[in-house]
Amino acid sequence: MRGLLVLNSLDEPERYSTYFLKIDNVKFRQKVVPGDTMIFRVELIAPIRRGISTMRGYVFVGENIVCEAEFMAQIIKNK
Repeated sequence: MRGLLVLNSLDEPERYSTYFLKIDNVKFRQKVVPGDTMIFRVELIAPIRRGISTMRGYVFVGENIVCEAEFMAQIIKNK
């Protein structure tokens, strides 16, 4: 999911990959079981600089937040 948000702003996004650099402030709030439908909401915390993006993400099951985290990812051009 993080790749979709970050690569959406690039030309030819299929030529790039994203990789986690850091994951902070992770909170698991409720158990998720098979059959649950998870909805991911991810937002940029800061502009993308030098190929590094900082984001905050939430996972919802219904209207309940079941997980949240802040993370940093690097955008790398595929060879």
